Amino acid sequence: MDINRLIAQSSAGVRITLPSGEFEGPLIVTKPLHLIGNNTTIWAKNGAVIEVRAAGATLENLRAEITEGSLESAAIIASAPAAVNGVEVLGEVRGFGSEDGHFDVPRTIELGAFQSDAENTFTLTVNVPAETAIECAAKGVKFSPNALKAGRNELSITVSGISAQTLLYAEVMFKSRFKRRIYLTGRPKSDAPKADNKRIYTAVERTVESAVGVQSPTPPKPVSAQKTDVISLDEPQSVLEMSRGQRVPLDKYLGTKLKIRFTCEKPTGMEIDPYAFLLDENEHSLGDEGLVFFGNESSPKGEVTYFPTDGHIEIDIARIDYRVRKIALAYSIYAGNSNNSFSAVRNPRVTIFDDDAERIAFVMDGLTHESTVIALEFYLYKGEWKISAVGAGYNDGMAKLCNRYGIEVEG
Repeated sequence: MDINRLIAQSSAGVRITLPSGEFEGPLIVTKPLHLIGNNTTIWAKNGAVIEVRAAGATLENLRAEITEGSLESAAIIASAPAAVNGVEVLGEVRGFGSEDGHFDVPRTIELGAFQSDAENTFTLTVNVPAETAIECAAKGVKFSPNALKAGRNELSITVSGISAQTLLYAEVMFKSRFKRRIYLTGRPKSDAPKADNKRIYTAVERTVESAVGVQSPTPPKPVSAQKTDVISLDEPQSVLEMSRGQRVPLDKYLGTKLKIRFTCEKPTGMEIDPYAFLLDENEHSLGDEGLVFFGNESSPKGEVTYFPTDGHIEIDIARIDYRVRKIALAYSIYAGNSNNSFSAVRNPRVTIFDDDAERIAFVMDGLTHESTVIALEFYLYKGEWKISAVGAGYNDGMAKLCNRYGIEVEG
């Protein structure tokens, strides 16, 4: 659907409920409309993702996301007074008064290894443009303070009572007039040292601008480049480093023939094998032939192939059966090995090649007691193939995953 055309065909002052899904921007609002999202994401490679040019427009319950370039670019720009309600943004905003400052909080707060079943404390310094509330529903995680003032803030995180059998992975919402979602990760271990006010991040100190644009007399300090979620592949030999939970359109980065390799540092004798599931719209395998692995080296139409010589997987998007809506790629440690969890595996990296050139990589850090991990999902959404970085799995091997996809195996 062309949302800009929908806006052009609508009368001023009406309420429009946008369709659910992801839509490429930029979205230009040229009328005083009330746009209401319904699990709606507007994205663009670079800002602005949404531009409001009409006074009296309202944006509600939608997400604006920059997928390439610096997150210091403005995702939403208002050149006329506009209202926002429940709008999530990945990037910055312009034209919203005090909200226009820099939001300097890491996209992922990585705690690293810490002592399980104990109270661990971490500190970080962050910059927020306006008064901001912090919300985190994860059990055993506390942010203090949970209400930040505009500007520079010292923040502490207390993690307590988390067992070694649990991977800490939590969503944290920073809420001002806009919402910004970050992720908190960590690895509780019984043999890890207890963290006591361990400093994990310090935001760059910046000059402050008022809402009317008057700069403070403090001389500016150098600003380091911020890591973006997506690296542009227009430059030679550039590689997209995906993070857990990220989704990207496949055709923006790859052709139709993909080669996928798994590399890691692992104990001698440990065997890790790939498994590719071809799934229908109900996430059920297309029979036993819908599972490609060392015991079945090719799917019926050859769209997915396992190569036993080095264990890599190849996917030919152009040959995929019309019934297939998703391909889930998993890696599993051989059950007969005594070191049967990813806690013993370092730097587990999945790399996708196109014409033997490395194009996309995903490091599945933070794994602990999982013995089987879903690494990537290739899925069809509104006629377009996309890639999702999953990096999550099961402690009890392949049996549970096979059963989930409708393949009966013995536990």
